[in-house]
Amino acid sequence: MTQTVQYALLAILSALSASAAPPTLCLANEVNVFSCGAGKKVISVCASKDAAADRGYLQYRFGTPKSVELAVPAGKSTPPAKSALAGNLVFSGGGGAYLRFRNGDYEYIVYTAIGKGWGAKDGVAIEQNGKRRGHVACTDVPDSMMGPDYFSKAGLSDDKGDFDLP
Repeated sequence: MTQTVQYALLAILSALSASAAPPTLCLANEVNVFSCGAGKKVISVCASKDAAADRGYLQYRFGTPKSVELAVPAGKSTPPAKSALAGNLVFSGGGGAYLRFRNGDYEYIVYTAIGKGWGAKDGVAIEQNGKRRGHVACTDVPDSMMGPDYFSKAGLSDDKGDFDLP
């Protein structure tokens, strides 16, 4: 294979991987903790670069890049430790992680998991007063940092509630 052909293949692979990145609602000056496309919508969890238990912010967002329909918490003044609870999931042959954001009677649980026999499940579950009201599944492979390392860095408390994957 000639060097010219090798460079051409590298350029094609680079373009394909760049176009395969899931959409995000996070801004360029934020950390993309989780993002995926969900049909015409986008599910994202964004954080300030300085996010820690008592500084910065962590925020769940849902909508389109042109219009964020929901952001929880609504502003960027709530530190991560007061914004969400974190959970890890353990399955035979797999595992996962989730973040639980509360907004009044509603909770938005952004999750990512993989298991032997059923593959990957990612998206957001919506609960009202502890009852599942719906969920939106990712339609592409998410970009995710969710897991014990990030949860510890952001100073998040463990979720003491139950969460069953949709």
